[in-house]
Amino acid sequence: MKTTVIGAYPKISDEHQDLRRALHRHDRGELDSAGLSGVLDESTRWAIGELDWVGVDVVNDGQVRWDDMLAPFARAWEGCDRGPLERFYDNNTYFRQPVITGPITTDGRTLVRDFEFARGVARGQLKAAVCGPLTFATLAEDRHYHSLEDRTLAVADAIAAEIRGLGAAGATLVDVEEPALVAHPEHFLAAFPVAQIGIDVRSRETHVLDKLNALRQTVVLGIVDARNTRVETEGELVRLIDAALKRIPAEYLWLAPTTGLEYLPHAVAVNKLRALVTAAHAAGGVKA
Repeated sequence: MKTTVIGAYPKISDEHQDLRRALHRHDRGELDSAGLSGVLDESTRWAIGELDWVGVDVVNDGQVRWDDMLAPFARAWEGCDRGPLERFYDNNTYFRQPVITGPITTDGRTLVRDFEFARGVARGQLKAAVCGPLTFATLAEDRHYHSLEDRTLAVADAIAAEIRGLGAAGATLVDVEEPALVAHPEHFLAAFPVAQIGIDVRSRETHVLDKLNALRQTVVLGIVDARNTRVETEGELVRLIDAALKRIPAEYLWLAPTTGLEYLPHAVAVNKLRALVTAAHAAGGVKA
């Protein structure tokens, strides 16, 4: 049983203001793109260092370069532009809507450079991440494909190329972040050709724990609420872990926040990850 993270880490803390200052300087024309990239590298180093320090087993790069889940791909892909700000599903957060203007193509190297940098920084296992094709397709404005099926398949081809590129760069695990499966359950599939599936058991009432033994993949169980500032107690997290372990073996169970921590205050995010790691140790599934 391992601990991991999902999505983005808070980019700024009271002690770490370098990125905020650099973004302001870049906006004023006082810092060029190369200078900003250097600060983003150092912020990535800081985020990975914090995840390692807290004791998370499988980390990502903190996604400090991602303005939102869609942004890296909308910027890099041919056939895509970035459009207006739109609300992200039913959350009080916003994203820059991709506008599909022609056939989507990519060389598959959108995230390779950043992954290679992060791999040189992380002390333990590092995973990569991509946006899910259904999420990109349902949130984009389409001026080319004109049907959800055609649009999703085109995005899926591009995402597959990105995953191949990450694999060639050394990634052995890639998160496909697909919140559209919750927002649009009519598209939910009964089986997934994937190694792991992430399930949120924290942010809303659910009976999914009762159905875990029907899954054949490793389950990444979201037991820390990334959209609530209250820090969970060890006892309540251990109870969730124990309930899951009654249904699936420990080697098929990973533990994580429900989603990215980027909208939480930095100190709260750190304390939630500490609670996650401590509860995993207490449940006996992770070596301290």
